[in-house]
Amino acid sequence: MKKTAPDLQEIYRLHRSGHLQEAEHDYLAVLERDPSTVAALHGLAILYVQLGELGKAQYHLQTALQHSKNDSALTLHLANVLKAQGLFSQAIQVLQDFLEIYPDSAAAYNNLGAVYYAQGKLSESVSSYYHAIELQLDYVEAHYNLGLALIKLNKLDDAVKIFKRLINMNPHHEAGQFQLGCVFMRLNCFDEAISCFLAVTELHSPHFETETNLATCYLKQGALNQAKNHYLRALEIAPDDTQILFNLGVINMQQGHTDSAIQHYQQAVKINPDYFAAHNNLGVAFLAKQHMGYALLHFREALRIHPHDEAIRYTVNMLSQDQRLLAAPPEYIKTLFDAYADHYEPHLLKALDYQVPALLYRAVEGVRDIPAKGGMWTILDLGCGTGLSGMAFKGIAKRLIGVDLSSKMLEVASEKKIYDELVLSDMVIFLANQRTDYDLILAADVLVYVGDLRHLFIVVSQALRTHALFVFNTEINAQGDFYMTQSGRFAHNKIYIDQLITENGLHVVAYQVAVTRLQNNEPVYGHIYAVEKNHSSV
Repeated sequence: MKKTAPDLQEIYRLHRSGHLQEAEHDYLAVLERDPSTVAALHGLAILYVQLGELGKAQYHLQTALQHSKNDSALTLHLANVLKAQGLFSQAIQVLQDFLEIYPDSAAAYNNLGAVYYAQGKLSESVSSYYHAIELQLDYVEAHYNLGLALIKLNKLDDAVKIFKRLINMNPHHEAGQFQLGCVFMRLNCFDEAISCFLAVTELHSPHFETETNLATCYLKQGALNQAKNHYLRALEIAPDDTQILFNLGVINMQQGHTDSAIQHYQQAVKINPDYFAAHNNLGVAFLAKQHMGYALLHFREALRIHPHDEAIRYTVNMLSQDQRLLAAPPEYIKTLFDAYADHYEPHLLKALDYQVPALLYRAVEGVRDIPAKGGMWTILDLGCGTGLSGMAFKGIAKRLIGVDLSSKMLEVASEKKIYDELVLSDMVIFLANQRTDYDLILAADVLVYVGDLRHLFIVVSQALRTHALFVFNTEINAQGDFYMTQSGRFAHNKIYIDQLITENGLHVVAYQVAVTRLQNNEPVYGHIYAVEKNHSSV
């Protein structure tokens, strides 16, 4: 007696439950009995797609279509299998032939858009997706695919409209919410981006990319605590992510939480012993805690990784000879401010209530007549950062030059279009080549990264014209000439500063003690100086 072929419903049950070998065996048994069984051919093709055997899937779909011409499901699946194999021209031909017969097939246009997208033919892709949506206004998948294609074309405003329409149709579409949040991030609409990402966390928890994007948005707004919370959530999902650990170290150091910063940096170098930036920042963090031995250990590790870094070598030599560090290592400053650049301004202005540019401008205004039309002085902005001081002084500048160690900070400053020239350089090296060129030199929150200021004052004096001004701030210290604080910044004694002013042919024209910013919601007091170059200075 001939064996009865398995029942298709039973095969589907096996297939759906993941018993793929048994399902394959039974599909083949059905086809051995009747090779024209379209349902078995289709089911077996789908099974081969799941197994990654796309050639077999293609064969069975094409065989099924010989018995059921222009079947929409078979045609769309065949096009997808051809696309997955990179057979784009064949996939397009299959879909176009189908559309000649069924021009109102929204699904076919959606699949055609997907093939064009995979080819990088984005304009054709967008056109196909729009066709699909015209035919079916509530086509969620086509809206999502269209949004992705518009992002690729950098048509971000159009992408926002499409994703919003998608979410109106399906508020629980987490991928749509996520992509809309990403578009808002690119448009610098951080409140809107945060709203989208928070919606994703309600729909899908945990989600690593959503948490890191939320952290980035809060950083852009200067909200360090919120950023830190979301980085910590991301860390729970991916505890070995060294970039997240490093970012947490940077944030904690900015907040003055040195011990927490050290813990995160240590975790990062435990996972990746060759993480240069983390070793470098650990060195500075331990210096801030006056743990010279640990600081030296990590600076040596940094030098092992970058053996030709002269700044790190100098730091190692100083600490090896039991000499205190005279300035924050340049590589530390570069690393710190490159990581800080994209959220520097909102953090300073909102979280820290940063007042230094305004204080320095008022100091100049108090000792000079500021012309109504401005544009009178050649001004050098040392450690210009993102251009906060430049914005304060641009109105009185005939020429404004900015100098900074961080390329990322200079990129942000360049976007303001207020500087006539921006220079990537150490400020002392830059000043050493300048002679009586400037009417005003600014150093807003710059001297706090230098302990020994003797060389800086020498080159500043050389670069100033007679009667020109040098305006700057330092943090207050009554313990010797200078020392490194827990935040990794230097504080200076007024007696030491006044001595350097006199020695370099300068004299004080304005001085005050003022609150320059907040640290952990506590006021940080600083010296605010405006000094003038004398006739007699060199």
